Amino acid sequence: MQIRELSAGREEEDEMYRVMVADDEPLMRKAMVSLTNWHELGCEVVYTAENGQQVMENLKEIKPDILITDIKMPGKDGIEIAKYIWEEKLPIKIILLTAYADFSYAQSAVKYNVVDYVTKTGAFDGLIMAINKAKDLIKKEQTSISREDKETVLEYFLKSVFDGSIYDEEEIRSKMSELGMKPENYLVLLLHFRLNEDMTTEKKSRTYKSLLNFFSMVFGEQMLRGIPVQRDMYAIVVQNVPENYMDTILMKGQQITDMMDNFMGLYVNIGVSSRQQEVIYMKKAYDQAESVLGNSFISGDSKISFYERDGVNPEKYSAKVDELIEQLCFQVSQGNTEEVQLKFKEILKTQKLELCAANTIKNSGIIIQQRCRKILDSFGTDIYQITGYRGSITEKIHRCFYADEYEKVMLEILQGTSSYVSNASSHKNTIVNECERYIEENFHKGITVTDIAEHVGTSISYLSRIYKEATGEKILNRLNQMRIEKAKDYLKNTDMKIYEIADALGFENTTYFSYFFKKYTGVSPKDFK
Repeated sequence: MQIRELSAGREEEDEMYRVMVADDEPLMRKAMVSLTNWHELGCEVVYTAENGQQVMENLKEIKPDILITDIKMPGKDGIEIAKYIWEEKLPIKIILLTAYADFSYAQSAVKYNVVDYVTKTGAFDGLIMAINKAKDLIKKEQTSISREDKETVLEYFLKSVFDGSIYDEEEIRSKMSELGMKPENYLVLLLHFRLNEDMTTEKKSRTYKSLLNFFSMVFGEQMLRGIPVQRDMYAIVVQNVPENYMDTILMKGQQITDMMDNFMGLYVNIGVSSRQQEVIYMKKAYDQAESVLGNSFISGDSKISFYERDGVNPEKYSAKVDELIEQLCFQVSQGNTEEVQLKFKEILKTQKLELCAANTIKNSGIIIQQRCRKILDSFGTDIYQITGYRGSITEKIHRCFYADEYEKVMLEILQGTSSYVSNASSHKNTIVNECERYIEENFHKGITVTDIAEHVGTSISYLSRIYKEATGEKILNRLNQMRIEKAKDYLKNTDMKIYEIADALGFENTTYFSYFFKKYTGVSPKDFK
């Protein structure tokens, strides 16, 4: 076995390819290493192995680019090694050495992506061809990876521009130029569709790929880039758009909506920005497309909306809506379910009349559901138990396509919360009343707040909170006050001894009773009597 010093990488060795040679015949190993002009091939032999076991033990450490191995060796044969490399997804090209008789055996290695096989008889003419073939494959893969890396960087960069993470104009210009993107007279189209919530990542990826292929077919060379920007949203940058672009984009957009509806079962809405000249306005274009994307939210129609024609103010503020939300949340906290429904419908009607954008309306819904969460928290429960929803409720609201769907989701949240409050309030009154009865009947038995909580079947913290809300005093103070009043009665109106009174009121001893009495009255039992 021979190990050569590992190089730091091909970049530092003038792109030398790292080769591992494995053969159980010493003469064959020596011949391959010494009779081949490796430097001329752009390769260096970094490791030689006597058997398959040595190969397996050193593959991951040596990290060869090319493995030349005999098919039949002790320990592990060439096929087993090829299978291992294939299963582990190691970036190693395999060349098998074989005798004439092993030809059919070598064919079984095809499924493990073996580059080639070379006969061991005669000169190694076939070996050089196989090595060059392996090198070509490596180069192609590196080019492919480089292209994929660039696509990944471009996708990430565009997403960062769209969401505002990258906003510096010079940085945007520089990066766009570096990535070879110089869009002129461009639009941003934002498509909103709904994928199945249970769709696997793999199926989602296939769906996005199919969409990208179709968009490329529709827009041809005009399509600069298409990327998924959110779970149910896809952005397309279309360049070289003429001034009078609406009719053309409308026609192409209709092709997209028809195809996605008929062949993929995806109902889609499209928002189209105004035409932009410079790359620094990419974020502006995205925001424009997003602002009109929600136009169909109110109307309930699947359509294509243009910012230049249908634009609305996405940041439209309404003091009246804010006031109505406060009134709504108050009704929820009081458990007035009918009033809650009427008040929410009034809010939605107001937002429609004021031409609020879809995102503005949905953001109001998110604020409302957050207020509902706080109300439910005060009752020791949560919104998921009330609604039965799974996953993010914020996302569920954002994914609503139309106002009718949004209204249904919000009313489920609001009515569920309000009904729970109503029932819980009634239940709270029952609990407080039972506490009063239990204290009156058992205060003299030395009961504690823990005993009371266990009796009514709730936690100490919840019981303490609702009791104070209902009566204005702490439950422990109520319990102690009843003991003090009864002690005063015994001391004034009976001949009972102090130790007898202490025992009758559930105190462990006279000393503690005397301390307790003086703490609440300011005088000792003896002085009071």
